[in-house]
Amino acid sequence: MRNPIIIILLAAAVFTACRKQDDYKKYLEGGEILYTGKADSMRVHAGRNRVQVSWLLIADPKIAFSKLYWNNRRDSATVPVNRTKGIDTIRFVVDKLDERTYEFEVVNYDKAGNPSVTSRASGVSYGNMYETALLNRAFAEMEALSDKVIIHWNDVDTLDGIHSIQIRYTHQNGTVRDTIVRSWTKEMVTVLPKVAPNSEFSYRTRYLPDSLAIDTFLTVFDKRTIGELDVTADYIKNPGKPFLRNDAGSSRFSVLADWQSNDEATKNGNADEIDGAAKRYLTLWIWGNGPIINGKIWQAVQLPKGTFRLEAFQQNIDGTLEATYFTVAAGSGGLPNVEQINTAITSKKLSDNSDKHHVLTFTLNQPATVSLGFVGTYINPAEQTLRVEQIKLYQTK
Repeated sequence: MRNPIIIILLAAAVFTACRKQDDYKKYLEGGEILYTGKADSMRVHAGRNRVQVSWLLIADPKIAFSKLYWNNRRDSATVPVNRTKGIDTIRFVVDKLDERTYEFEVVNYDKAGNPSVTSRASGVSYGNMYETALLNRAFAEMEALSDKVIIHWNDVDTLDGIHSIQIRYTHQNGTVRDTIVRSWTKEMVTVLPKVAPNSEFSYRTRYLPDSLAIDTFLTVFDKRTIGELDVTADYIKNPGKPFLRNDAGSSRFSVLADWQSNDEATKNGNADEIDGAAKRYLTLWIWGNGPIINGKIWQAVQLPKGTFRLEAFQQNIDGTLEATYFTVAAGSGGLPNVEQINTAITSKKLSDNSDKHHVLTFTLNQPATVSLGFVGTYINPAEQTLRVEQIKLYQTK
């Protein structure tokens, strides 16, 4: 005879197992629930009073459209989807947004209206409040040369949104150039070719609020004047500080390299290193050793059309010079004699140490060759000396 207790326990166990297997059926009341694939890798790209929301559709080929929600679902947009065989990227721009942070939700649907799990991401819409607080990047130094302007920008610890700098300047041919240069933190240098002298130059800094931003934000243009161009190195050979001699000797007096001079100028030597070779000077002099009559030291240079300023920095004059002129003359034939100095384009009489900075300004209406330098007659007094330490040439227009 079978044990009645065992039979009862087996029956209870079978009943319990059947009940657990049927539990899932209560979730299928009203039909089976189907979920659509969710939006993946959702991102919000900042913009100017707008954002671009993007997401990926990776696996589910049945997705027919997406619903994008913001403002706690008070606003929404329906985004049609045309699925391909691969991964699809969906991008949607939400515009006319106030300047603040927004949270966005995306729900995908298939044709039957079955939704996906909600995906969420937040991002910022920027506007005037952000843009007006931006600062223009400063520069430490600007070198204006004949063929280019070099801008040395201040270093910054971090770019902090600075993306690039927009620069407008006038080319030497008269056209306005507009260029954008990428920004970096340290030792940033920008070279602008062939900038017109004394022209206006303006620049503004371009910001991206973050690396995903779809709009650039701008500072106000900062205007500066380029100023004159230092063209000494382009046109003047051996301009001094120190002047170079034409030999390898070590005597105090020698003949200048690269400069032309007549016999009157060279008979006593036209280079003087009274203070050592590192301070060799251009010189015309007599010291009780006879006169110099129209001694000339000059260079012939071909200059473009423009206005120029030629400067001479005098180291010393001994005595009072009788008739010495800092001169610019037309042509390549050298300088006029002292007696015809009024035929020069421009000249200045040098006398003593009361004025050691000499400036000549002249304008060429077309490209031309000029001779520039010094002419002097030294007779009385018997001791006269001119020493010049440097020549500079600037194009001002």
